[in-house]
Amino acid sequence: MPEKSLSLDAFGLLAKPIRDALVELGFIEPTLPQIMAIPPILEGENVLLIAPTGSGKTEAVLLPIFSKLIQQEEKKSILVVYITPLRALNRDMLKRLGFWAERLGISVEVRHGDTEMKLRRKQAISPPQMLVTTPETMQAILSGSRMRQHLTQVRYVVIDEVHELAGDKRGVQLTIALERLREVVGKDFQRIGLSATVGNPDEVARFVAGTGRNIGIVQASLPKGYRYKVETPAATDVDYDFAGKLRTAPEAAARIRRILELVDSHRSTLIFVNSRQNAEMLGYKFTQLQRSDIAVHHGSLSKEERAQIEDEFKAGKLKALVCTSTLELGIDIGNVDLVVQYLSPRQVTSLVQRVGRSGHSLDRFSEGVIVTAYPDDTLESIAAVQSAYENKIEPVLIHEAALDVLAHQVVGMLMDKETIRLDELLAILRRAYPYRALTEKQLLDVIGFLDSLNELTFDEEGKVLRKARRTRTYYYENLSMIPDERRYPIVNVISDRRIGMLGDEFMALHARVGRNMIVKGKVWRIVQIEEETGTVHVVPSEDPLAAIPGWDGEMIPVPFDLAQQTGRMREKLWSFLKESGNVEIAAEKAAKELAINKADLLEAAKEVEEHAKQGAPLPTDRHVVVEAFDKYLIVHACFGEIVNRTLGGVFDSVLSDLEIIIGWWTDGYRILIE
Repeated sequence: MPEKSLSLDAFGLLAKPIRDALVELGFIEPTLPQIMAIPPILEGENVLLIAPTGSGKTEAVLLPIFSKLIQQEEKKSILVVYITPLRALNRDMLKRLGFWAERLGISVEVRHGDTEMKLRRKQAISPPQMLVTTPETMQAILSGSRMRQHLTQVRYVVIDEVHELAGDKRGVQLTIALERLREVVGKDFQRIGLSATVGNPDEVARFVAGTGRNIGIVQASLPKGYRYKVETPAATDVDYDFAGKLRTAPEAAARIRRILELVDSHRSTLIFVNSRQNAEMLGYKFTQLQRSDIAVHHGSLSKEERAQIEDEFKAGKLKALVCTSTLELGIDIGNVDLVVQYLSPRQVTSLVQRVGRSGHSLDRFSEGVIVTAYPDDTLESIAAVQSAYENKIEPVLIHEAALDVLAHQVVGMLMDKETIRLDELLAILRRAYPYRALTEKQLLDVIGFLDSLNELTFDEEGKVLRKARRTRTYYYENLSMIPDERRYPIVNVISDRRIGMLGDEFMALHARVGRNMIVKGKVWRIVQIEEETGTVHVVPSEDPLAAIPGWDGEMIPVPFDLAQQTGRMREKLWSFLKESGNVEIAAEKAAKELAINKADLLEAAKEVEEHAKQGAPLPTDRHVVVEAFDKYLIVHACFGEIVNRTLGGVFDSVLSDLEIIIGWWTDGYRILIE
């Protein structure tokens, strides 16, 4: 985007009804994202707006769109499509837009997988001017003849939380869906992306715009301050008693005690964990301590439970939420004054995004405390904090030319057009950024595969694709790029209310009448399992040994750069240790340099000292160490999980040929081969 002088009166550019409503709401001064984004959006430019949570970025893009909308002739068609990665964000958006919709006479409705049939029929007959939806539902409505007709007038597409979508196949699928929408509309529409800070804004912008279109990057760097702390609580005498009550180790009890101290010394706290299992485990420990003011929030709870928990937290009835990455996104949960991260955040992006949920206004600090458990965890957390202060954010890794997505979207094109020429199909696909370098041979291979399965027919001579009998079924059965897992509802018999969902593995291996399990941080006993629906009926129970269900979903992988920096931390500790010859002095010097308490670094320093005493070389960012122990081979490599998993696969392939490998396992710092 060419340099422009910033309009301090960005609100003054908006239509009068919007200016009047802003005054009524008490918004006199625009925020920096609003100052920077409103003018180019009003001028019709494609824009990627990068700004932190709580900076008014949603209004920065929607107010200029509404301003243009109310000045156009009224059309009974969808004019704005607003895409979010989560259904919960859809509901949140609808709540937030209620005032503007009513005040400006703009109809806004949500459409996703849970939308009732009655509302779907209503939308097919009388569509809203603004449709809030998910990438998967976008796939469904593109191919419906009535809804496709309503999409012919689309002028604006907004993609919220772009950083979430750009890194996975859902986003790749969406880029082609937008090109299919471009075909429906017959001309380009304005594209606007909203994102948290990313390490490669230029590439993420091209992901939003597609190939050959201009897009401006509005990076609103705000003076908002962040404070990060890393703590490794040591077990005290109190924790040994505490551990007995919680049936856990004293070290774990110390971490739980410290989290409670932080919660009690603040008004409103989010406790982020890296998995749903961890959320349930922590939630249950708080339940054992009879802390009814701390609740659990994650994606496998029912939407009714999540909505109630969010409302109670906003109202101050709950003092803290134990939550997963779902609450990293912009769901409105009111004012938070502290974020606790339990164990390393595993990525700098996650740390910044999560801690940014506290101090939810620009004049307040965002404060975060990482509570760590073991030396690698501590060093990785310190490395993440250092990178966050230096604004070294990981790039979003975009899937290039994913072939499973391509197969589905080729069929999607036939759903839209019935027949399509190969050259036309290739041209449309190449407009989507992840497929800009797609070759005709790659496309022909995918078409040939689909033809062999009778999902379409391909006339090789005329180079024309046509719908087949199975085309429709294949398309609708594969709408989503989210891995398939059947969900089994859990219903509380006493309240007759759905509280959550169970996955396939737990149902197959563990679920049976009489079994106790932990959901919402509380213990429930299974009293009935319906054979036809798979519904699991439960009642409240007590059992300190109750099982925590497993749910599908991977932990965030530790990236290469963060693992390398953690390796450098080890090197630093080792250099101080060699210099001083004393672990306490080494820990003190390193702690001073890293701006952390010596006590929180001592365990990591002792581990390095123990390693050195054995005369073994230290694994660092520059040293790969191979260690043999019994029937195991351990390759210590600070390369992060993606690289180490790749290396593990290579070792497996080579050693399988020699028939000497039983299994292998990796994390961000080692590969264990049995």
